[in-house]
Amino acid sequence: MGKVKARKRRLRRLSLKWSFFLYAAVAVLAALAAIMLLTAICSELQNGLYHRWETRYGAQYRIPAQLVVDGEVVGEQMAYSTSLFELVPEEEYARYTLYGRITLLSYPVVSVLSILTAGVLFYRRKLKRPLRQIEEAAGLIAKNDLDFTIPALEKGNEMDRALAAMETMRSALAASSRDLWRTLEQRRQMQAAFSHDLRTPLTVLRGYSDFLKKYAAGSLTREKVLDTLAVMDGHISRLERYAATMGEAARLEEVALVPARIDVAALRAQMAGEGKVVCRGLAFSMAGEDGGTARADASLILRVFDNLAANAARYAKTRVAATFRRLGDTLVLTVEDDGPGFTPEALKRAAEPYFRDKTAARDGEHFGLGLYICRTLAERHGGALTVDNAPEGGARVRAAFRVMEEAKTEKGNAR
Repeated sequence: MGKVKARKRRLRRLSLKWSFFLYAAVAVLAALAAIMLLTAICSELQNGLYHRWETRYGAQYRIPAQLVVDGEVVGEQMAYSTSLFELVPEEEYARYTLYGRITLLSYPVVSVLSILTAGVLFYRRKLKRPLRQIEEAAGLIAKNDLDFTIPALEKGNEMDRALAAMETMRSALAASSRDLWRTLEQRRQMQAAFSHDLRTPLTVLRGYSDFLKKYAAGSLTREKVLDTLAVMDGHISRLERYAATMGEAARLEEVALVPARIDVAALRAQMAGEGKVVCRGLAFSMAGEDGGTARADASLILRVFDNLAANAARYAKTRVAATFRRLGDTLVLTVEDDGPGFTPEALKRAAEPYFRDKTAARDGEHFGLGLYICRTLAERHGGALTVDNAPEGGARVRAAFRVMEEAKTEKGNAR
């Protein structure tokens, strides 16, 4: 039973070329068998009719005769006065002729029918279902409906491989569509946040502008004018910095990976030096065992570290602790602080653009882009960003970067 199933499986996996050859060979053999059978049947029917006629009309057309040589009778034989077929009734002779015609026609008719049958069976068993699936999938893709899957096949013949390739294309299109939707949604959120946060400085500037217009020709003192201009200048500077961060967030999509062979311990030492500068006034520590070498984009990882360290220093009370190590095919960077930690809302939205925790930070000019930038860069490096609160208190942010392989490196450089 197992051998039969294995044989059937091998037959299903035959290529279309060999499947068609097999169907054609079976059709030829079936045609030959059918032709031979029809020929034998018709020949037997003709022989039966002829034997019957011999019995019925033999005395009418066979005449006894003697064979004479030099005046001597050397033998007896039969002489035929006419053809047997001239004595046969017309309807019986027509039947005899029909059997002969059937024999002759069986060659082209049976051959054509066998070929047509083989073609129909080949289409129904090998082409009909895959072609219907391809047509349905193409129709859904044309309607931008990618929420479906093409059933997994054994990938035995060309049609199965075509369906598998189409499923790969659908999956890639669906992933691209999701990425595009996520990008558009992030831009929409950024624009909404940007528009919302612009209202306050614009309202203040408009109020002071109206104030100066109203009282410019009145009794405003020089000190009052200078104070008003100083406030306006501060809000203008805030708007400039805000516009700069907006441009930086938009340029994240253009960041290209430049992976190279790096020494994990050396990169950790560089982070330790930068961390002490970023976290000046706080106790900073960097830990992690030697991870050997890895292929990664060191500048991108350092950029993520700088953002995480600056963000931790903004909320920390006395210390910031970081670790950097290699775990399998991933480089993991963790930064903790002893500040108030993330609020429940921040745990869900901390990496969203322009999200700012309600917990007070030292830097009043925090625009809520640091963790968003870190998340985006980590994802571009094949990793992810996670946020939580450490068991002993304080915030903890972990960034993972997938180690690049040679094939991925070439692709990254090509970009």
